[in-house]
Amino acid sequence: MIPRPRELAVLGGSVTLHDDLVRHTPDDPSLGPEGYRLDVTPTGAEVAAGGPAGRYYALQTLARLGPQAPCCRIEDRPAHPWRGVMLDVARHFMPKEFVLRLVDLIALHRLNTLHLHLTDDQGWRLEIKRYRRLTEVSGEHYTQEDIREIVSYAADRFVTVVPEIDVPGHAQAAIAAYPWLGNQPSRRLPVWDGWGVSEHILNLEEATIAFCRDVLDEVMDLFPGRYVHLGGDECPPTEWERSEAALRRIAELGLSGPDAARAWFTATLGEHVASRGRRPVHWYEKPDGAPGSTAITWLDDESGPRAALEGLDVVLAPHTSTYFDYPADAPGPHGRMLTLADTYAFAPPPAPEGATGRILGVQCQLWTEYMPTPEHVEYMAFPRLCAFSEVAWGTAGDYPDFLRRLGPHLERLGVRQGPVIP
Repeated sequence: MIPRPRELAVLGGSVTLHDDLVRHTPDDPSLGPEGYRLDVTPTGAEVAAGGPAGRYYALQTLARLGPQAPCCRIEDRPAHPWRGVMLDVARHFMPKEFVLRLVDLIALHRLNTLHLHLTDDQGWRLEIKRYRRLTEVSGEHYTQEDIREIVSYAADRFVTVVPEIDVPGHAQAAIAAYPWLGNQPSRRLPVWDGWGVSEHILNLEEATIAFCRDVLDEVMDLFPGRYVHLGGDECPPTEWERSEAALRRIAELGLSGPDAARAWFTATLGEHVASRGRRPVHWYEKPDGAPGSTAITWLDDESGPRAALEGLDVVLAPHTSTYFDYPADAPGPHGRMLTLADTYAFAPPPAPEGATGRILGVQCQLWTEYMPTPEHVEYMAFPRLCAFSEVAWGTAGDYPDFLRRLGPHLERLGVRQGPVIP
């Protein structure tokens, strides 16, 4: 549902609105880039906004008021500039048509970021023209034309698409395509057909870094947004510990040991991303992120403020409140569950003293190990995404009122939905 407005004053009376009764005033920067003010009077409606996105949201609200609109004043703006949804298309591929549908659903709920997890052990889902075997070994994937269509479609709805190329761990699909990327180049690995964390990770050779730079150059040509996600999580150093070549490289680089190599790897690629005027993003696990990067904190509630104090920009994504692969009604394969009420109760902490402005926003996650089809994804996303949208906008609070509004909204939405448990 469209999150309820932050400020609403009902003035009494109504007006039958037609297009010629809607007046637009010049942009008002004081409202913020996504903020707006809507005045509905007996003579029509006046729309003011801080920018194009705010005007888009104002017209959404006006449409929701209906043709016989009540006279009112609404002033509204989001609490967080990053209001995201992560879709994992690597574990199970999701067709382009479903991604476009998800963009529509994201925009309807005033979320503004779609984070696409494009590569993992189980698949490489993005066409890279310089390295065509990446998609040949994984089968289903998006062509570069598909991506251009998705990015353009999203931009028209004020949704930014953030690509993720997960390195140096979660990389078995890449190694399956090009064994020289791995730590056992004479061994041919398959694209992984299991879940969990593969021990097969990228090697530390300069040729592998060059490969990653080539890939990222094509990625940045396709995705014009500010952020590029480099993964960086769950990278077991076992192969580096056993590899003479890796240990020699670690010594050459002056690193303290295999445990330090992951941070060096992501920092090196982060520098390349930054050289193109973009901001690198990584999954935050411990305080070794490169300065100037953005951390998505997923381990617990405390990681976000801690990472902000370390000088990182932060997107809050604690798994206990934002992982929609956890079932809503009973513990699932992970042994966890996340109810609708739990989602609505998520209270993003503010930036701690000394880190003002570091917390950019919040993001929910749709990991697809156990969601093989779009229908499964939609079922797991809704209605929890409706609750998350109010958390992200900053107007969550009255759960009984949310439930009262939820039923009619879901009927209008027409999505395949999971359980609603008060």
